[in-house]
This record gives sequence, C-alpha cells and structure tokens, in this order.
Amino acid sequence: MKKLALGIFGLLVAFGLVLGAGANFSDYNASRSVHWHIVPDDNELIDLTPIQPYAYIDDVTGVLVIDFSVNNPNYPGYGNGISPSSEYNFDEVFEVSNDLWENMTIVVRITSNSTNVEFYGHEGDVYEVATGAIASSSDTADEDVCFVVTPGDTVKIGLDLSADGDSPGDIWNVAMGIKAYRLGTEPAALVGKCGQ
Repeated sequence: MKKLALGIFGLLVAFGLVLGAGANFSDYNASRSVHWHIVPDDNELIDLTPIQPYAYIDDVTGVLVIDFSVNNPNYPGYGNGISPSSEYNFDEVFEVSNDLWENMTIVVRITSNSTNVEFYGHEGDVYEVATGAIASSSDTADEDVCFVVTPGDTVKIGLDLSADGDSPGDIWNVAMGIKAYRLGTEPAALVGKCGQ
C-alpha cells in the first residue's frame, strides 16, 4: 500500500474558516483557506493542481492553497467570510491527476473530519465511501469520498461548505486527508466502492 507522497502521508490540513455576514457567492466573498504541502518524491502516485483562481500553488512554500480571503493574490482585498446559515458549492476547485505513473491505476480517498466541508465530483466519478453511491453534487457530497484515476487521467474535485447554524466570527478547524493506493492494494473499506 502506497500512501500519497505529497509531503503529507495522511495529509492533515488545518482548514480555517471565518464566518462573516454579507458574503456573496457570486463574488466568492469568503475568508477561508486550505493548505496542502506539495513536495517532490520518487514515490508520488498523484499530482494536485488548482483549477480556479481561488486555488493556487504558493510560489514560496509550494503549498496548494484554496483561499477566499483578502490574502488571495488573485483577488487582493476581497473576501471577509461566508454568511451564517448558508451553503456554498464550488465545482472543480482542484484536480487529482495520475500522470506520474505509467500503466498504474490508482484509488484515491479524500476525507474531512467535519460535515461542514464535504467533497464531490460533478462529472459523476467520485463516490461516497460508506455506500459506494455517486457524490456528484452538493446534495450527495460527503466528508469521505474515493475515486479511481487511470494513467494520464484526472478527476476534478468540488467543495461543499455548509455554515448552517454557525454565527459571524465562528472559525472552523477541519482536518482533511488525501491518500492514494495502487489499484488492488486499497483498504477493504474502499474495495468496490470507488468506481473500480
């Protein structure tokens, strides 16, 4: 079993979300960010690539950042939080590719320890681990998803952020993880549930 070697074997990410009043979805006017450390490694199974301007690789640290705050260099000065009692869906935030290994299909699992932050793939290629059901929209997003990536292919990941019951000034600290396995070496919990 090989785990994702992106400087994050068992990637734990501090996902800080600040909830503020007056957020506007069309402006992505929210203050939150996620940081993934990306490091070179001969054992890498996958590659993470930002797709949207609010997702980028930090030039200095090499960290994948998803940031809707005033600190985002692509939107400087915008974003003060998401509205309480709201839900935000962002299709194609980043993609997971399998360009690093020829002739090797991989199974990828992405987890969040909070139902406030859930994942889906709007193209219908991401699955809920518990049931094997397709997680293709905010209604079917889940905090524990998996999918298969064939050599040379990519899977686009969307985020569902739910601030239902939160108040202005609340902060989320969510641990997230990404692991990849060669097809056939994935844990029993993933067998037959990820589109393989």
